[in-house]
Amino acid sequence: MTVDASTAPRSLFRRSLCAVFAVLFLCWLFLVARELIDIRVLQVKNGQAENLLWAELALERARDTHADARQLHDALQALEGMREREWRLKGHRTPFRVLQVLRRGELLSELQPDLTGRDRVLPQETAPGQDERWLYAEVRDAARELVVRRWQERPGDWHFSLAGLSYYARPLLYGLPLLALPLWLLFRLGFAPLRRIGAQISARSAQDLTPLPATRYVELAPLVNAVNSLMTRLQQRLDREHEFLADAAHELKTPLAVIQLNVEALDQAEPRARNEAGDEARERLRLGVQRATHTVHQLLALARSGADALDLSKVRHDLVDLVRERIALASGLAVQRRIELALESPDELLLWLNRESMCSLVDNLVDNAIKYSPPGGQVTVTLAEAAGVIALTVSDQGPGIPADLRERVFERFVRLEGSAGCHGSGLGLTIVERAAAQHGASVQLLDGPGGRGLTVLVSLPRS
Repeated sequence: MTVDASTAPRSLFRRSLCAVFAVLFLCWLFLVARELIDIRVLQVKNGQAENLLWAELALERARDTHADARQLHDALQALEGMREREWRLKGHRTPFRVLQVLRRGELLSELQPDLTGRDRVLPQETAPGQDERWLYAEVRDAARELVVRRWQERPGDWHFSLAGLSYYARPLLYGLPLLALPLWLLFRLGFAPLRRIGAQISARSAQDLTPLPATRYVELAPLVNAVNSLMTRLQQRLDREHEFLADAAHELKTPLAVIQLNVEALDQAEPRARNEAGDEARERLRLGVQRATHTVHQLLALARSGADALDLSKVRHDLVDLVRERIALASGLAVQRRIELALESPDELLLWLNRESMCSLVDNLVDNAIKYSPPGGQVTVTLAEAAGVIALTVSDQGPGIPADLRERVFERFVRLEGSAGCHGSGLGLTIVERAAAQHGASVQLLDGPGGRGLTVLVSLPRS
């Protein structure tokens, strides 16, 4: 199904862009949260230290001026004026404060802020202490029986107000629009190589399966490699299909020609000679149909054996049962040719395999051994396991294959001289080799027992 890029339900470009903005937003939240925690913890600690320091300074002024109430009040006002100038120089609003000086429990002087129109209430003088709105400090001069109590507004309340929150939100609200265009351009440029790869693929014809050029970008290399691997597998599959069609046309041409000639011979035979000629033509016709049928079966087996190894579904099978079953199916041909079939194996050999492919391998080995063994001969199938490898051997007593020709017989349609009497297609060992490769196995051609005949050894890995 083709998806129009303009109507695709999702966009990696938008997803990446939104992810960046989401990360920026989370970073902003983290920084704001950290700032607010700092205000609630560290600034309260600093505010309390400051409150205690100004209370001690007020106590010093009170030691010198407590005898005169007016002079004490002016001294405290001057001290608080210094404090207010300090905060103004810092550029901050001066925190509210309440200051009391007592001697023997009698209030000598008190400074209170004007809280008109403010969301504030004065601290409880009857129960001095620290609460949610005020920090409290108390210092004493035991010799003069002086007590200074000082309350100071808790810092940070402004930060939790609407004005404070808008102060923290301004960097985000101003920064995101300014970042949007640069980020959009950067992502647009960043995704350009991916768009170029898509354009290269879409511009190709259906017959062009050449690999894509290598990319300079690490992130795109897996995509390019995967596409090239897919194209290679598709090319191999197309080659196998063309090969199969060529094989079919090549191999079916001869038996079909035989069938056609014999049908014409039956039609053209003289009435008085039809019985004798017809019997001969019918026999040749039967052999032609038999050869064509065998060739079709072998070509189909060859096509299946050329399938990708990844396309095979493997299940756990008992190889001994499978081989015993295939030998039983071949017993009819063995009886017809007076060949003795023997199986030597343990009771059970379990391994992962593709049943259809393995059946094709065993059938071709046993079928070839029966066909090339002389009448009255013996074919022995052996299964054994050693060092994690299962050895499947099929030995016959036929003419064998010279050592210098054993590599050639795995090629398609190669038949040795002296095998004309056997109606084969030259595909049996090719099918065996491909089926073995699908299971990670190897195939070897060896001399038969006693140097007579041929032994085919298939080495199957246990895992």
